[in-house]
Amino acid sequence: MNRNQKLYGLATLLSLLLLVGCTADNDTATSESSAVSSSDVVESSSEQEESIMEDSDESDMEEESIESPYNSYGAVGAVGALADTDLTMEEMFVYAIQDEQLAHGEYAYVLETFGDEAPFNNIISSEAQHINEMTILFEKYSLAIPSDESADHIERAAGIREALDNCATGEVDNIAMYNKFLEQDIPDDARATFTALRNASEGHLQAFQKSLDKY
Repeated sequence: MNRNQKLYGLATLLSLLLLVGCTADNDTATSESSAVSSSDVVESSSEQEESIMEDSDESDMEEESIESPYNSYGAVGAVGALADTDLTMEEMFVYAIQDEQLAHGEYAYVLETFGDEAPFNNIISSEAQHINEMTILFEKYSLAIPSDESADHIERAAGIREALDNCATGEVDNIAMYNKFLEQDIPDDARATFTALRNASEGHLQAFQKSLDKY
């Protein structure tokens, strides 16, 4: 083999080695790219799972925040009682005291906003007494008394005429609530209290209607 042939052979060998090296580098790069891509897929999948879990947790929290009718101030008082088709004695007690609290809060708002107006100035003391009478029942039966949240849920009338309308409607619902309670199988002491409170509300309704006749 002459010198030129040897040189040609060496050049060919170097070319082959370089080609093999480039191929190996490409394979390594491809492998690394594939690994990165797989890692991205795993991370993306993990993020999606975390998002789903967070949405699920938020949904669970929303469901847990939904309280029973007599633990929130949604459909409570007379409105809640009249819509309730399966009353227990405890629920009746809660609906009753909530409605008396709401009436007291409504009358207090009217007096604070429009001054010493009749019949609100007379009836408000009766509502305080009604709350006391219901409190006696709660204590007798060892039941938790709901907090008074009426200030956040009263109807803020624009004037006395509207306030009289609102309160008259409230007394109508209050009377209907107690009549519904009196149809149930309840203890004698609860029956006596509900009857007395209903009768008082009938007197309040007449007072509001008499004042409305002036307008």
